[in-house]
Amino acid sequence: MHDLPFEHAHQLTDREFEGCCKNCEHSEEIIKEHILGFYEKIRHFTPHKLRELPVQRLYNLYQVLDDIANLKAGDRLASLVLADKDIEGVLPTIRYYYAIFFDVHEESFVRELISSPAPKEFINTFPLLDKYRELIRNQMKELSPSQGQTMVFLGCGAFPISPILVASLYNTRVIGIDKNPQKVELARRCIEALGLKDIEIIEGDERVISSLDPDIISIAALAQPKKRIFKNIYNLLTRRRCVVCCRTYSGLKALLYYPLQKQDIEGFVIKREIRPLGRANNTVVFLERCDNA
Repeated sequence: MHDLPFEHAHQLTDREFEGCCKNCEHSEEIIKEHILGFYEKIRHFTPHKLRELPVQRLYNLYQVLDDIANLKAGDRLASLVLADKDIEGVLPTIRYYYAIFFDVHEESFVRELISSPAPKEFINTFPLLDKYRELIRNQMKELSPSQGQTMVFLGCGAFPISPILVASLYNTRVIGIDKNPQKVELARRCIEALGLKDIEIIEGDERVISSLDPDIISIAALAQPKKRIFKNIYNLLTRRRCVVCCRTYSGLKALLYYPLQKQDIEGFVIKREIRPLGRANNTVVFLERCDNA
């Protein structure tokens, strides 16, 4: 299952599921042991200590979690796992680790890219590039943007890989937004190093979208708080129409981070949902404003 350039010993393999349907109480017990084992490895780390870990160590830990989240298993198994009281108790810590992992690995990579003598070649060494390409293909196939349209990507982070891939592969103008000024500065330097002309990075939250007149609004899976974001976008859409899509987590991948909840999207209805294929982690949901909300 390796898709990262760092080695680790697989602790959860198909051999453990021999004679099992991967959709039952027995398989839940197998997976539970590994989830709790992962929790034991990370629970002693403070946020500061996690950020101090060598990037390779952070990736090794992440790959163990990613192996579990990407098991080919049925929806019933995912429900059993997520409803388990012991697992429920450790999920906040696991999801917090996942969010920190993304902060640290993106910042580490973008700093290397900026200082690289060949940034356009260096970007191909990004360990999660294939995951993002697959995710973007799934998302853009549904969107089918036309020439001249603008996509806003909310929560672009320090390494705006989604805006980069959309602009590069689909000739679409993209505006990345992030509320963290340090991430915005790194993202801008990244775009400059790559010489990309169709990407703009703006500091702020979803409220700045009102001045941008986008055709597509794409919300990152880790962008928070979702309830406020959708409330402000709902108000924005009283004045114009555009496509709204949001990344989230479903099935066993909901171990990684908080999935989108019904109460988060008050005033919207989900019109279509595209589950990930292969090793991509995000489900993409396409939403429409309810005029009678």
